[in-house]
Amino acid sequence: MPAFEVGLQQTVGLTVGTWEFIIGAILITVMSIVRRSRPDVLAFLSSFLTGLGIDMWLYVTKQVYIPNQLPGKIMFLCFGLIFIGLGVSLYLQAKFSPAPPDGMILLLEEVWHLKRQTSRTLFSATVVTLAFFFSGPIGVGTLIMVVSLGPIVAFFYPIMESLINRLYDNQLSIHPINKEG
Repeated sequence: MPAFEVGLQQTVGLTVGTWEFIIGAILITVMSIVRRSRPDVLAFLSSFLTGLGIDMWLYVTKQVYIPNQLPGKIMFLCFGLIFIGLGVSLYLQAKFSPAPPDGMILLLEEVWHLKRQTSRTLFSATVVTLAFFFSGPIGVGTLIMVVSLGPIVAFFYPIMESLINRLYDNQLSIHPINKEG
């Protein structure tokens, strides 16, 4: 969604983080209408905090090294994809209120009975198409992210699920020490 949000910032105004929250609120509303349920208040909070984090991150990265050479850009893209894939796979394990884009991906799974990888790629392609219409910065990295993030999340999801289950099982098997012997 960043390319879409940057495109909105450049054509309409407001910050990228503000657009994150506005788009998140729209997605939450759409999800509640489709599911015929109350809007997820925690998802609004998640969207707000993510937007705030994006604006802070964009401020910080202007002060920090950003690679100009192709090898550095490729390295940053690969690390970014891996960390995003790991992060999404991990926080989906919590069964906590998903961020609005991930909530939409889960909704696409439910409604159209798609695999997670397919629904993520479909959602990402839709957002990149919208970014194109708002002159968002769409480059090779954006297109690589569209086609690879779904498979990366699908790869890490069972690994994170297994890790969380093992941590939970270990926590249940830990017993307090009896002081009497």
